[in-house]
Amino acid sequence: MDTLVTLTDGGVLDTALYPLPDGLSDGVMNRAQLAIAFNVSENSVTKWVGQGMPVLTAGQNGVSYEFQLSHCYAWRRTRDEQSRATKATRDAHAMQASLAFRNLDSEQEEEEGGLTAKQLREWSEAEYHRNRVAEQRGELVRAAKVSELLEDLIGVVATALGTMPDHLERDLGLGVEEVSKVEVRCDQVVMKMRNMIDLSIMGTGQVTSFADYSEQQDMGL
Repeated sequence: MDTLVTLTDGGVLDTALYPLPDGLSDGVMNRAQLAIAFNVSENSVTKWVGQGMPVLTAGQNGVSYEFQLSHCYAWRRTRDEQSRATKATRDAHAMQASLAFRNLDSEQEEEEGGLTAKQLREWSEAEYHRNRVAEQRGELVRAAKVSELLEDLIGVVATALGTMPDHLERDLGLGVEEVSKVEVRCDQVVMKMRNMIDLSIMGTGQVTSFADYSEQQDMGL
C-alpha cells in the first residue's frame, strides 16, 4: 500500500513514519467521527483542514468531508514533532538573546562564573516578573497566543475560500479551467497568511511586543 500522501501545500506525508497504534484499524470518517476519535471539537477538525490536514473527499453541496484516519493521525504526529523541534530551536535562540541583551561576549560569559547561584536566580526572577507585569499591562503578548489566534482565523478564511470555487461555478457559471485558477489562488492566499505568521511572529521568540508587530505590518513585513 502506498504510504505517501501529497498535501495541499505540495509537501509529502509519509504515513509509514507514524502508523496507527497496534490494534487500531484504519477507516474512513466524517468530520464529527474524526473529532470524536481525536477527542476534539468539530471546529478543531475544520481548523486542521485549513492548516493542511489531508482530506480524502472535500465536502461540498451537502456532501460531508471524508478523512482517512491513518492519514490524519500521521499528519498530527508529524506536526507535533515539528512543533517540538521548532520550540527547541526557539528556546536555544532565546538563551542566546538573553546573553546578548545582557551584553555578554565570550569573555564576559567566563566572568559570569563569579556570580553566585543566588545572584543568578534573583536576576532571572526579576526578569520574569518584569515580563509578567508588561504582559498584564498589554505591552507584551506571548507569540504562541497570537499565533494560535491567527491560526484560528486562517481556519475560518480557509474554509470560506475552500467553498468559493463551488459558488463561482454554480452561481456565476465559471468554467472548469477558471475555477481551477481560483482554487490555486485561494490556496496561495492561505499559504501566504501562514507564512506571514511564521515570519512576523513566531520567528521573534516567545514574547512579542504589540507595538513591534503593528510596526512590522505597517511596513509590509
